[in-house]
Order: sequence, then C-alpha cells, then structure tokens
Amino acid sequence: MNRCFCILAFLFLSPLLCFSQNRINVWMLSKQFVALDCGIDFNSGFADTFSVWKELEFFATNASICDSIGELLFYTNGIYIANKENDSLKNCNGFNPGYATDYYADDGLGVSQGAIILPKPELSSSFTVFHISGEELDNGSQLQPLHLRYSEVDMNDDNGLGGVIVGKKGVSILNDTLVWGRLTACKHANGRDWWIITHRWNSDLYYKFLLTPDTIIGPMTQHIGSAIIKDDIVGQACFSPDGSKFGYINRNYNFDYMEFNRCTGEFYNHVNIVLPDSNLSQGISFSPNSRFIYCNTYTQLFQFDTWSPDLAASMILIDTIPFVQPGIDDWFAVEMLAPDNKIYISTYNGVKAMHVINYPDLPGTDCAFERKGLTLPTYNLYAIPNHPNYDLGPLPGSECDTLYLSNIAGSENSFSFRISPNPSSTNINIVYNTKETCVFNLFDINGRTVASATLYHYFKNRLLDVSGLPGGIYFAHISCNGEKIWSEKVIVQH
Repeated sequence: MNRCFCILAFLFLSPLLCFSQNRINVWMLSKQFVALDCGIDFNSGFADTFSVWKELEFFATNASICDSIGELLFYTNGIYIANKENDSLKNCNGFNPGYATDYYADDGLGVSQGAIILPKPELSSSFTVFHISGEELDNGSQLQPLHLRYSEVDMNDDNGLGGVIVGKKGVSILNDTLVWGRLTACKHANGRDWWIITHRWNSDLYYKFLLTPDTIIGPMTQHIGSAIIKDDIVGQACFSPDGSKFGYINRNYNFDYMEFNRCTGEFYNHVNIVLPDSNLSQGISFSPNSRFIYCNTYTQLFQFDTWSPDLAASMILIDTIPFVQPGIDDWFAVEMLAPDNKIYISTYNGVKAMHVINYPDLPGTDCAFERKGLTLPTYNLYAIPNHPNYDLGPLPGSECDTLYLSNIAGSENSFSFRISPNPSSTNINIVYNTKETCVFNLFDINGRTVASATLYHYFKNRLLDVSGLPGGIYFAHISCNGEKIWSEKVIVQH
C-alpha cells in the first residue's frame, strides 16, 4: 500500500482511535538537580514541552496522574510524592521504605515501573499508589524487592493539594521476592475495578490483585511465560489499550506475549520470542489500535503484528542506533503511548530529546519512526511515566460485567425492549415497556459511552440520534436500579 495513502487513511480514522486520556495529559520528566527540569503537556492535543523548577528528580521510577480535565494532581519518583505545586505531598515522607530507597536517595528510585497510580473505584477524590523498593540479597551482591505495598492519597486533604492517609501509608500486601519493577495495571471487564500485576523473581509466577471500592483482593497467582532468573535490572510490562493483550520484556532478550481475560485476570496463548540482538532488551508498548507491539533493545527497535498467525515471523526491524559512542546517549530506554496517539521512547543516557513513533497504527516503516523526534528543553534520563489506560470502559456483553449483570427473579414479564431500525443511519427508536425508570447507554467497541437516554416508565419509546456517530458496531445496555437487564448489538451505517 502506498505510504501516503496509509497515512491519509490513518488521519481519517484517528477520531475512532483516540483515547481521551486526560488522566495522563501531563508528564513530569528530567533530572537536573540545580537546574530547570522539564515536562510535556498534552492538553492542547500535541506534545507541548515546558520547563519547571522542582526538587523531585527522576531516574527510572516515574508515575503521575491528572484529574478528569487534564490538570496535574501529583507524581512520584518512588522515594517522594510531589503535589501539583511541586512541593512534598502531605504525609508522604517514608511512604516507600527499603534499602534501594535509601541508596538512590534524592536521585529517584532506579526501578523501571516501580510505582503506578490508580483512581480508587467510585471515590473521585481518592487514589491508590502501588509501589516497591529493593533490599540486599546474597550479601549485598543483588537488590530485589521483597514487598508490594500501597499508599492511599486523599485529594481533599491539605486544602485540595492532597495527602497520604494516616494508617494507609506503605501498607504491605505481598511479601515475596519480586522482580525489579514492571508494575502494571488493567481495568476489569466491569469498567470499574483494576487488575494489578507483578511478577515473582526466579520464577514464572505472576501475582495479581484486584482493586475494588471496598478492598484489595488477592494475591491470585498463575504460572505462565518465562522465568525471570537473571539480568533482572531493566525491562517493561504493558497491556494493550483495549486490555486484551499483554507484553512483558526482560533484560535477557526475552519478549513474552499473552492474551488477557479481563473478567478472570487469566493470561493465555503465551508466545515467547528471543529478540535477535546482542544488546540488552529494554522497553515495550502497544499501538493505539492494540494491533502492533513495539519492542526495543538498547540499540534496535522492532515491530510485531498481533494479527499475524505467526507473531515471531511478523517481526520488522524499524531502526538501529550505532552501538559505539556517541550513540550511547541516543540508545533506546522505555516506551509509552501518549494522548496524541504517538509512542514516545526515552533515551538510555539522557539527551534533550525523545524518540517518537508518529503513526504506530501503521505497519512497518510506515509507522514513521523519528529518532529524537521531540526536542526537550532540558536533559531527561531514562524515565517516562508509567500509565495504564485509565479510560478503558466495561467489556460489553462479557460474562463478568458485574456492575450490570444480575438475575432478576420474577421479573420476566415486567419489561420488554427492542430497537428499530437496526442498522440505522439517522435515529434509533427505543421501544420499551417497564414499570420503573431505566437508563439506556450506548457503548463503542472500546467500552466508551457515546450516547445515553433516560427511559421514563410513563413513556413507551425514545428516539436517539446516531447520525453523528461513526459507522460501526456499538453495544446497547439498559439498566434499571443499577442492574443491567437487557443488551443488544447496534449497527450504525452511513
């Protein structure tokens, strides 16, 4: 396919692929000590860099979160937590104890994906920070995390600047020898709760927790994938934007790909690929449409196609950076999909730039990789924020849509619903008979609500305009008293 045509097609389809990830709109970066640090603001729709004075420095651990309109709330380097005014978050001191915390001190914790911040389900002002530090093993010859901990942040504290809740700071939920970072998370299929994933060291065992409004459930365990037994210093883990796929990369060239059941938290269909490079592996990310995986070593960037029947055979080398100096400053580090639907890759040794994959939904070199494609106002060393897909909604029609699915005894004849016409290009007519007021929601294939209507019990039908929606498949849900009692596939055609 002609490259120009591919890019035009991508631009035409981009409204369907965009994620309104306001929660990740501000990235805090940089490690300058006595000079200005930098960051990236995506609220304008593109990567707008800025300079800032702040005391918190980043090495590898970097997690942050914004509010629902894209304003920064707080961020952490694994040692301290800073509020939006770049001052220490109230009661954050000592939130993540450990030898590694003391060792790295003011530099920022040297653990890739050593922390992740999740909104607490159904509590708009509360957040849970999951985090690890490291302890000495084998007479100090090795550092490994021995605990997975969490700390809860209440944004109503300190006049709206937030604070760590007393009694909910550094609470240990797992005591075991864990891998060096790679904390990640994915929305449960109910669109509310969160799966949190970590890995046992010297093992192929994954630990899984489920964050709910009331508690943290787990650990649940599963043996799958490669055993992490050596070179456990760098690497990255991530879910695809739609939550159906998972990638895990370890320093010893191992790339593990699996599919993920958002209902049960189970991984399946594991594929292991050894990356063809003599340099150690670093980062991984998925394209916005969840089709392509990008993996890097220090010096090479690869693309894999998950739609291919042979994942390993689909590998395409996108770029190679010279191994010799001065190339070391440009070496690839870790990756992250941004709100502008581009993938940004940090540099191994720190330069005033990030590498950019401009069109990651396109195959091969049509992805338009640009070495040092984003200029930064100051040096950034390795770090890039660790973000899940905060906007991932429920999985329509799944067997565990627990917020809606319920057996309603004795109500078989108390309601009826149908939609016509279906397919439609203009309006759909929701025809119903119910003794109580219900809610109609229409979801797109990514689980986002695109239309809603209240079905008052004293009416028999409601018209819903779908002419402004892109053509495609949608999912209709009707809920009464918070319980889903009906669903149907809706097709919009133009």
